[in-house]
Amino acid sequence: MAATFLLLTVLVQTATAMTARSAADAAVAATARRASLPDADLVGEAARLQDTLESIVPGADAVTVDIRLEARSVVGLAWIRWSPPGPVLTPITIALRAEVPLAFAP
Repeated sequence: MAATFLLLTVLVQTATAMTARSAADAAVAATARRASLPDADLVGEAARLQDTLESIVPGADAVTVDIRLEARSVVGLAWIRWSPPGPVLTPITIALRAEVPLAFAP
């Protein structure tokens, strides 16, 4: 019985982690696309991304974001320390990266 409960717990935590990572990955990619536009506010986009990640990833203990302007692209980075629902076997760190080429006015 205990083994079944442990297996079910790991299965639920894995499925929730995959869902949280997928949603967070989409948010980081969207932020990088917005930040690649001319005259984009990188600080504002970073704050917006942090708020978004804190709201879409339930159980996020710590969220760190960074948006970097490279020579020809914008790189969006995010790290989320996440405690899964149920008994916490170990906290999970989700690292995300999205790179988008800079958009130039025609």
